[in-house]
Amino acid sequence: MAQEAQKSMLFALRNASSPELEEIVERYHAQYESDVRELISIVDEQRESLANSRTIEAKSKAWFAITLMGDLRSVAATSILIRLIAVKDKSLSINSNESEPHWYFFPAAVALSKIGMPAVEHLMELARTVSPTSTAFQLCGVTLEAILSEDLALAAVEQYARQYPELLQKDRHTALTTLIRTGHKRWSAYGASDFSLE
Repeated sequence: MAQEAQKSMLFALRNASSPELEEIVERYHAQYESDVRELISIVDEQRESLANSRTIEAKSKAWFAITLMGDLRSVAATSILIRLIAVKDKSLSINSNESEPHWYFFPAAVALSKIGMPAVEHLMELARTVSPTSTAFQLCGVTLEAILSEDLALAAVEQYARQYPELLQKDRHTALTTLIRTGHKRWSAYGASDFSLE
């Protein structure tokens, strides 16, 4: 329904006279912001359950809401997506390979990659504070690579570490740079100490 409203607003933009343009754009932005708030609300209602089970049903209401947050590149959704980065799709395959990498089964990580640069600082902050053997940490590394590419992600880690020296702790720094070099397409969730298919 919201998409129909946006379509009609964009259609109105095409046929509007100059005096009407600003109002049409303001209505479009208001509708977008309302849609994003609703998506965040849908996920937030299930956030505790998702975080506790660390799983999400594929094509469920929350799964689609997370996917749409990424598709809409919703910067406002970054905080909730970071908290749910280690929540895996229940359809995750035992095998990870180039045609079906594990990373794609973590919808919040994929959504964060679509949001792009605004998610980088949040990913760095999480990588600085969680265990370097955790699924969340590993997803930070490979998602940084998905957003920035290997070389830029490695440079970003070095730059961020100047401000937050705990990122330079040998186990943390080595693990993060190794994950970035591995990349999201070759990463296997089995390397994380807290990962389970259950």
